[in-house]
Formats: sequence, structure tokens, C-alpha cells
Amino acid sequence: MGGFDERGKGAGGDEESASADDAAPTPDHPALPAHLEQVREAAVEDGIRLAARYRALAPSYRDLEDEETDEDEAEAELIAVALAVRRTRTVALTLVHDAHRAVTQLPATLARLERGEFPSAWFERILRRTVDLTRAQLAWVDQAVSRWSTDVTTEQFHTRLSTLLTRLLSRKDLPPHLTPEGRRRVEMLPTGDDGVGCLRVIGPVPEILALARRLDEAARAVQAAQRHALAAGEEPPLDPRGTVAETAMQAPLALIQYDLLMAAALDTDGVAVPAPRFRINATIPVLTLLGASDEPGMLEGMIPLPASMARELAGGSDVWYRVLTDPCSGAYLPLPAERYTPSRGMLEHLRLRNATCAVPGCTRPISWASEADHIEEYDHGHPERGGLTEIENLHLLCWQHHRAKTAGHLDPVRLPRTAHLPGRTAWSAGDMVDVVVADDTDLATPVMVEVLQESWQRWLADREARRRAREEHRHPPEPPF
Repeated sequence: MGGFDERGKGAGGDEESASADDAAPTPDHPALPAHLEQVREAAVEDGIRLAARYRALAPSYRDLEDEETDEDEAEAELIAVALAVRRTRTVALTLVHDAHRAVTQLPATLARLERGEFPSAWFERILRRTVDLTRAQLAWVDQAVSRWSTDVTTEQFHTRLSTLLTRLLSRKDLPPHLTPEGRRRVEMLPTGDDGVGCLRVIGPVPEILALARRLDEAARAVQAAQRHALAAGEEPPLDPRGTVAETAMQAPLALIQYDLLMAAALDTDGVAVPAPRFRINATIPVLTLLGASDEPGMLEGMIPLPASMARELAGGSDVWYRVLTDPCSGAYLPLPAERYTPSRGMLEHLRLRNATCAVPGCTRPISWASEADHIEEYDHGHPERGGLTEIENLHLLCWQHHRAKTAGHLDPVRLPRTAHLPGRTAWSAGDMVDVVVADDTDLATPVMVEVLQESWQRWLADREARRRAREEHRHPPEPPF
């Protein structure tokens, strides 16, 4: 079995490729038809452009651990980056950090990418796999990988990189945040467009296996109890939807496990949990509720709900709230100004207008951690001078961007409303960016209006047909003879 060192030599490394027939097709230079050769050349150009993007983004990096770094100024810079690349703030943060690491800690490998000698997908994989490494460790990786031959398959490169990183992490004790114990967390993954969400639990294997085993044993016990109850003609346990009793069949283990988790009581060790500031909002068109349309609903202003799921959700709710929208644009109609502190109705309206922090590019849900902010500051001494507590002068910001606005790094200006159109806010971040952003709208309203207009036109046509029929009945035409 061949050896393997940091330079990638041995077993399929530089030495073997150097002795190969230069004219033979290789992974680096395969024999391709003309149209795929164009694709390969375009991929090389993609790598060169990626390197240029890293160079351009690197100056936007701010070291937040440096005491001299102004966090609010750094946040304003990040918002400017998000607008420049047309991505969210979170993605922009990743891009800036990747660019900084590429330029300052992977210079040798980046130079190969810049020359079109290194596949862009491989470089991006290095960035993903090394995100938790120290500066010294990453420099070691750069020196090793920059010497590797690219005349290998993608699978071989992945194996080499994994082997290199395993060797590196085996040389010394892992920092606390990289140990299995230090990586304990629960994550909510991005939802798809099918109304399905995912919650992921990460932790040491023994703990996760123990949790899975407890959940499995509990589910099997419930399933057995359901079988016995059905056989005895009794009400089955853990049947929140009534499907076990209705079908006379035990629930699948996976569904029972889900129901057990959803019904689990959270032990807070006596700590009182405050009531949520906001309810969970599901906005559903009235025609969808009536079954006259399959226009999807919207959960928390961001997640589409299939019509059937929206109707089921509404059917299980004790209280419905009416939301008024402009029939032309779907803009949410404003509420009147009443006081300095926004009312609960105002806060709910602001949630509809912006489901996330109002700062462009920020994806922090305002239902979790947000603060109501006067766009034009409220004058406590002279309220008549402006800054009223009215919908057009309010928005919800995450705490970080609220602080940045208060510090003067973000400056929003609410523009005058135009009839039927959504409201707009002009944002500036120092001398870095100026942009005008429109409020969120109810996407279903224009569709519903079109459906109603079509129904109205059909009703008018039917009425006209009935009128003509009555006229003909009262005044039949003269016989032809």
C-alpha cells in the first residue's frame, strides 16, 4: 500500500502522475466532446471569478474580537455586502468570512484558484471543512493542499482532504467547542416549500443513542397499548388526531415518536417561562378557507402552507383574526396612531408587514427577538413635532440592528405612501449604501381579487342571460309565417 504525506505524494500523488503518458486523458484534462469542453473551460473561468470575488469581499471583514472594532459599523458594512451580492445577511456573513480566510489563511491555494489551476468546488470544500481550525492549522492545510496534484478524481481529492484533516486533528487535543460535548445543540433547518419543517438534535453519540432508544421504547409501549385497546374495544391511547380509533389500526412507530416529542413537557427546573410576545400567525385567504380556491396560506409571513394544511390548521384554531389588505397590491392597510407605546394590534400589523427584521438582508424572525422602533424618533417633550406612534412611523428590528440604528450607523426614512401601493423605506448605512425597500405584501390578495372578479363577471353574464330569457318569454318572436 502506498504512503501519503502532506504534499499528496505516494499512492496516486505527484510522483505517479509525473511518470504517466502526457498525451493520455487524465482527470485534469479529460478527452471531452466540444460542447463539454466548453463547460470545462467555463468551470475554470468560474474559479478565476470566485478568486476575484474573495479578493473584493475580504476588505469587508471585521474582527469582532478586536476591542477597537466598532460592532455597529461592522454590521452596517455587512448589510452593504448583503445588498451588493443580493443575498441575506447570514449568507453575506459567511461569504465575508470565507473571503477573509481565503485571502489571509489560504494564500497559496487561492493563488492556484486565481490561475485557473484549482477547481472552485474543491476550494469551497476546503473552506467548509476547515471552518473550525485555528489560523496555524489552516496555514498548515494551505501549505499541504497547494502542493497537491489536481490530476485526481473528485472522490480521490475528498479522501485526501479528509485524511489530511483527520491527521491534523489527531495531533493535539481538540478545543472545547470542537469536542462532541461542545457541539451539543438543537437546530431548526430551513423549511422547504411543501409545508414540512425539520428540527435537528446534535450531541455526543452515546447521548443521542440513549435518547433514540428511550423514544423507541416509549413508542413501542404506546403502540402495544393501542393494539390491546383496539382488541378490547376501548379508546386507544395517544391518538390526538383520532385516526387510530377511526381506522382501527395502530399508529406507525415513527408517528408515535413524533407525537411523544410534540407532547413532551419541558423541564425548566422551576424557571417560569414568560408568555410569548406574539402568537404564531397563519395568514389564509378567505376563499381558501371556503374551499373555493387552492391558493396557499402563509405561516409567519415566510413559509407557504398548502391549501389543505392551511384549512386543517384554521379548523383547529379557536380564534380567527381578520386582516385587511389593499385589493390592488396586497399591501396591509395601516392602523391609526394612538400612543407612544405600540399597541398589540400595531405589533401584529408590523409582523405582517415585515416577517423578519426590517433591515434589508436580515433574516432574523421578529417573532423571536425584536424591538419596536420609531423610524422618526418620538419627541417626548413635543409629540406634535413628529415621530408619532403610527404604523407608517414604526418597524420591528432585531436587537442588533436596533442598536446600530440608535448609534447612527443605519438611517431609515419612511417615504410618503402612494395610493394602493405598499409602503417604502429608504435605508442608508453611512456612506456605503443607499437603497429603497418596499414592505412585504400579502401575495394571495391579487390572486384572490382576480378569482373574485372572474366570479363576478360570470355572475353578471348569468344574470344577463336570465334577463334575456325572461324578455323572450314575455315577448316571444313573431312566427316566420
